[in-house]
Amino acid sequence: MKIVLPEYIDILPKKCIEEVKRLGDVTVYKDFPKTEEEIIRRIKEAELIGIKWLILTDNIIKNAPNLKYIITLSSGYNQLPLKAAKNLGIKLINCPTHNTTAVAEHALALMLGLVRRIVEAQISMRKGRWKSSPYSYLGTELAGKKLLIIGYGRIGRQIAKRSKGLEMKVKFANSKTSPKDLDNLIKNSDIISLNLLLTKKTYHLIDERRIKLMRESTYLVNTSRGEIVDQKALLQALKTKRIAGAALDVFEEEPKTEKISEEIVELASLPNVIATPHIAYNTKEAALRLGNEFVENVKACINGKSVNVVD
Repeated sequence: MKIVLPEYIDILPKKCIEEVKRLGDVTVYKDFPKTEEEIIRRIKEAELIGIKWLILTDNIIKNAPNLKYIITLSSGYNQLPLKAAKNLGIKLINCPTHNTTAVAEHALALMLGLVRRIVEAQISMRKGRWKSSPYSYLGTELAGKKLLIIGYGRIGRQIAKRSKGLEMKVKFANSKTSPKDLDNLIKNSDIISLNLLLTKKTYHLIDERRIKLMRESTYLVNTSRGEIVDQKALLQALKTKRIAGAALDVFEEEPKTEKISEEIVELASLPNVIATPHIAYNTKEAALRLGNEFVENVKACINGKSVNVVD
């Protein structure tokens, strides 16, 4: 099978790449394609491709006539052309389990850092300032707080498990939760954690109206996808202290280079915000699991018994 990794995927362990190379005719690129035309050139003969950051368009996959499988090295798959792939008979495959523990732990770390104002205190000390007043960094305890987990898949369940160990009162919402019930849950929650896929239905699920339903003491944590939240509405709510704070690992229109948009900089600079650059998945252990999951996905495709196929 002709296999192509058309972009540099630095998170993949070398031993996993070497194992894939032994499975077929494999081409691994060590840089990132700059144009759509370059992506097409790289994959035009491929039967299977593995991607991480590339956004594939309908035009790209239509120009790869031999393509049978697309494996995304992530649990999310919003960057994949679902409809076009289905029409062309291409199977879309994800790696759904590798980052469960990493993201769940990061979400808890963000919660604790946010409610205990750890980043604020750290920044102050790095500037040489010691604030000894008991009210300088008055925090909030997680114990006894009502946590709403929106999205109750693998990651959501792991967050619930860990949160109960912190004596939080956990409720969840999933695809079966009605809009009215979701509104009521949002109204009565102290902390809201977002852990769901980005789809047409979940785009701006947390919009201005739902942000206004939140209490002034509510904290929002997002480790899923930035587009699930109306970022402009959230920024305004945080600036006016309409809600207590937010911890964000994902953003709308995430930068493709190291340069960050002014809106994200403004958001990340607020004292009631903790921001990380989409790193919740990023642990040594998760990288190894991802590599192993990718290898098993490739083997399954070669054997004609593909698994983790996105419906």
